[in-house]
Amino acid sequence: MATTEQLMAQYGVAWFGFDESSGNVYDKLGLNNYVGIDVTATRTTGWNDDGNSLLFNGTSNSVSMNFGSNLLGELTFRFKIKINQNNNTEYVFATHNNATTQKGFNLCKLTGDTLRWNFFSEANQPSFVLNSPSKLTPHEWYDVMLSWDGRIGSFASMYINQELVAIIRAERPNNGSAYNLAIGRLSNALNGWWGGQLDDLQIYNKALSPSDFEQKRLVVNTIYNKNLVLSPTSARVKEIPNTAEYMMLAQGGVVREIDSAVDRPPIDFTKPTTEYELVTNNRTPLGKGRMFTIPIGTDFKTAMIEDNY
Repeated sequence: MATTEQLMAQYGVAWFGFDESSGNVYDKLGLNNYVGIDVTATRTTGWNDDGNSLLFNGTSNSVSMNFGSNLLGELTFRFKIKINQNNNTEYVFATHNNATTQKGFNLCKLTGDTLRWNFFSEANQPSFVLNSPSKLTPHEWYDVMLSWDGRIGSFASMYINQELVAIIRAERPNNGSAYNLAIGRLSNALNGWWGGQLDDLQIYNKALSPSDFEQKRLVVNTIYNKNLVLSPTSARVKEIPNTAEYMMLAQGGVVREIDSAVDRPPIDFTKPTTEYELVTNNRTPLGKGRMFTIPIGTDFKTAMIEDNY
């Protein structure tokens, strides 16, 4: 399995567990000194009954992050959420406070307890508006994942409890945001308050899908200090798609080839000392930690090179 830790090491921007007993919240990656200040939300039991989550009262609780305007290009947000039953639109997080004058994004809970993910490339220029089709039951935990590669014409996806519930084609690119990220309200404005719980906020600079957390992970060794590469006579290498391949293709999406190979029978990874030729045009070997897709049986699976020596 590809664990959260492994994906964070590869694509992580920030990871907030909210397990501090009080006060500021800190990025567990610790790479860029990302921190949430002015934390008026209170701590309560975490989503898995372990550690803490943040509880927002819907009237005055929020967190101000010191980053967010830098979230350009590819993005994935994954988090655990529990909503309260309030009959108004509330903002779980946002990087703007006025879509008609600012670029940025927000995730809001609408009246009727559905979710909406909005993205604006410029003032009043929506990239997409993505709605969940069904209600969330108040006071129940949900695993929510939002994913988009930031490009015009590609698909933004919303997953709830690992199921793809909504997908839409983006009309404009991700051009960044007006302000830094705020949780529990609109950014740079004291309104749009949200009531509920939030835990395990993960942010990636790669468009991921739930399957990326579950795919097979191969440990592949070569001998005689040979670089591990894939043969153009055995298989093709493909860019990891941001959603299930068959769903993306059904919606008119394209899987981009990253090599010059053609379809061939699957590679036999049962041979521990098999050596493969290089397929990429730039003749660069696939080194340790690189992720790629290969055919296994009748399906493509994600593989990570753990060892290459």
